[in-house]
Amino acid sequence: MGNIKLKTKFAGLIIVLIAVSLVANLAWTSENKRAQMENELREKGMVLTQQMDAVWEFMASNQDRLEQISYTDDGVYQGLHCAIAGRSIGQLFTSQSSYTTRFVNFNPRNQADEPDAFEARALDAFYADSSCREFYEITQYQGEEVFRYLAPMRIEKNCLDCHGEPAGEIDVTGYAKEGWRSGDVGGAISIVIPLDVYMDSEKGAVVQDVIFFGGMLVACLVIMYLALTYLVTRPLSKIQAGVERIQTGDLDVELAHTESSREMNTLMTEFNEMAHELAGIYSNLEAQVQVRTAQLAEANAVLERQRAQLEEANGRLRDENRYKSEFLAMMSHELRTPLTSIIAFTELLNRNSEPADEKEAETRREIEANSRALLLMINDILEMSRLDAGRIEMNRETVDLGDIAGMVQAVVQPLANRKGIAFACEIDPDVPLVTADFEKLRHVLENLCGNAVKFTPEGGDVRLSISWHPECGQVWLRVADTGIGIAKKDQRRIFDRFVQADSSASRRYNGTGLGLSLAKEYAEMHGGTISVESELGHGSVFTVRIPVDGPDGI
Repeated sequence: MGNIKLKTKFAGLIIVLIAVSLVANLAWTSENKRAQMENELREKGMVLTQQMDAVWEFMASNQDRLEQISYTDDGVYQGLHCAIAGRSIGQLFTSQSSYTTRFVNFNPRNQADEPDAFEARALDAFYADSSCREFYEITQYQGEEVFRYLAPMRIEKNCLDCHGEPAGEIDVTGYAKEGWRSGDVGGAISIVIPLDVYMDSEKGAVVQDVIFFGGMLVACLVIMYLALTYLVTRPLSKIQAGVERIQTGDLDVELAHTESSREMNTLMTEFNEMAHELAGIYSNLEAQVQVRTAQLAEANAVLERQRAQLEEANGRLRDENRYKSEFLAMMSHELRTPLTSIIAFTELLNRNSEPADEKEAETRREIEANSRALLLMINDILEMSRLDAGRIEMNRETVDLGDIAGMVQAVVQPLANRKGIAFACEIDPDVPLVTADFEKLRHVLENLCGNAVKFTPEGGDVRLSISWHPECGQVWLRVADTGIGIAKKDQRRIFDRFVQADSSASRRYNGTGLGLSLAKEYAEMHGGTISVESELGHGSVFTVRIPVDGPDGI
């Protein structure tokens, strides 16, 4: 509907209005003409019945005079009776016109006066209601549509000689009296009027009315259509043409006023103002675009210079980071050699000679424990530098986690003994062999166990447990301690590099802050995860989950 022109819509509306109006006028005219025809026929039937009734009354009132000359010498009545005269006049009227006139009654003296179904209904109505003066209807009679009219015949005083009391007595005509009284219904005058002429007249009148009304309606609607075209659609077409010019970029549009209406002129004035405003806005916009374009060009030049500077700075940072990693790797490697020798000579000294006293024994333990702690830190720095340099690769092999646990215990046990901490290692008997990097898993467990010992006070416990979880196909490595614990706010950042939960300048615990970061990196390289459960002051539990078949499921 939105794509149909306004003229087309109004034309369709006008056609619909014409059709509806013609149908309504035809129905109204037909009904009105039919009602008018029925009223005319009723009046004609009433006049005819009154005339017939007048003839009947005349004959009844002059019956005495007719009877004086109506007997033979033998006393037999051969005169003109009122019933005979009325019936004869009706038959004569019927034969000389298209109307049918009858006198009907229940149980008539003449069989020809027997009523049909319609006349019987009329007689019933007259007998039931003494005030009923007529009965009429347009109905079918002998296969044709006719107007039927019946009026009651009231018994008068002159009628009682032949139809009065006593009932059954023979009257002058030789018929038994009916026993009627004055005012009784003695029958009815029935008139049948054909409708042919009236129907033709009605149809002609309806056609004339419809033609006249339709012509007037068409003329009015055509005038309305022309007025609508001139007053509405033509000005709207001009506005549409102006809008199309604006759409093509021609903002120099000005519509002239029309003679259609003040509303249309107001609309065109507002359209012209809008076009002028758009032209001004477009001019300002072009100027602003030029300014913005120049500003963007300048900004792009600045950004390009900054990008070049950032690339240069990034290059320097990469070089410095590489130098740092290489320096740390070199230093760590150089420091590991003497530390390893110190630890080896300390172990050799402990095996080959007993300390002279307790002080010497304590000195030996301090040397070994501090050397191992320093070695762990140096190993962390060396591993992180290798990781940054991208020189760390996964060396997958079949690993027995029991061997790793034994090596970790050998390194961590002296640290635990030095602090008076109970260190335990538990491995479930059903733990399978895993596909992993032996050295990296060992490094993960050494870091976790070393941290647990470092942050657990004297008299505490550290426990390493390894269990198999077939429901998820993983081996869980747990390190639990009874140490100082980790606050909730610190648990998410402790796996970042160079971060410790205690980061104050006067912290009590030494360390690089790389151990947990390396543990997280190595666990993820194996396709696993690492998590912590801890409460400040109540110890911590670190859990590493490693797939049995390695990160690629092999």
